Amino acid sequence: MLQGAAATVSLLGYLVITRSGAFGSGVGMQTGESLALRTTAAVYGWWLAPVAAATGGVRGAALALVIIDVLWVFLGQGVAGLIFCAVPVCPDATPWTDIVRYGSLVLGAAAAWTAWGAYRAMRGPTQWAPVATAVVLILVSFTLQGMNSKLPPS
Repeated sequence: MLQGAAATVSLLGYLVITRSGAFGSGVGMQTGESLALRTTAAVYGWWLAPVAAATGGVRGAALALVIIDVLWVFLGQGVAGLIFCAVPVCPDATPWTDIVRYGSLVLGAAAAWTAWGAYRAMRGPTQWAPVATAVVLILVSFTLQGMNSKLPPS
């Protein structure tokens, strides 16, 4: 349940910033902006794979969920959102941006904690492919977002 809640609040954050024009829109969208959105979509689409695999006892999948929850939700949407947005209230798209920032902090931490507990409770070797996939997808997406996003004027 916490994975679904963390994914929902994080996705809401991307919908809000995309609507504000952070990655262009329509015909004016550049290739880099399009790639940033596609890699973001890839993270959300792939997120389901470790959720399903973790329910089957794949230790690496549980660890991948920790990585996603900490890097993508807690740090990427929560902490970074607070850094780039006025604390405590972000004037753009209020109250949605505040719900996303604070929700990402709370749900990202709770989902990571729960996934970490599941990882530690599982026995056997850790499969590193899910972890590597999570790290690579997130780093590529963050890099493309950083290179191609347009922050709204303050």
